[in-house]
Amino acid sequence: MNSASSSKNQLAPKPLRRCRSASPAPLPRTLLLSPEQQNLIRKSWQKVSKSNIGKTIYQRMISKCPDSKNLFVVDYSAIQRHEKYFVDVIQSTVDNLDNMERGLEPWLETIGQGHAGFAIKAKHWDAFGEAIVSSISDWIGPGKLHRETVRAWMILSSYISDRLGAASHRSGNSDSVNVMCTPRIQLLTLVTTGPTANS
Repeated sequence: MNSASSSKNQLAPKPLRRCRSASPAPLPRTLLLSPEQQNLIRKSWQKVSKSNIGKTIYQRMISKCPDSKNLFVVDYSAIQRHEKYFVDVIQSTVDNLDNMERGLEPWLETIGQGHAGFAIKAKHWDAFGEAIVSSISDWIGPGKLHRETVRAWMILSSYISDRLGAASHRSGNSDSVNVMCTPRIQLLTLVTTGPTANS
């Protein structure tokens, strides 16, 4: 193996690690990003093509966990909507890095709760998080900060997938059902409006 390919393998993002039998944590971890890591995320996100990244995330998620394709409606427009939602979730996360607790956590909680009825498992949320890192790392140019940037995105994507998964898991185990507002209606409302920074 030559030095160039060895170096490339070392810089490739590693899969998120979670024991196969583990379900999403009941209390998701808090986001621990340093100001430097937040800055690396913001700078790298500016380099990403917003018109293509959602599709790339979807394709990589399906590649990492093929049975996750069954979670999506076969309708191509529904898949395109989810590709847009992926970008919206990441954009909102990047926009709220300074105010995660008040600006983003309630929104991720509601989106996760809205996915409770769709049989999404921890492995699907993990595949989503891994697909984010894998897709974005393609847009991050090589350089001395590459490894630190990928590490920051790994922390952030783990946070996103853990929050969504934990909320989905908790809601799926809840006995209360809101008959007046279906998960799809809630999600469509939230995704179009995004989190409020002044909540």
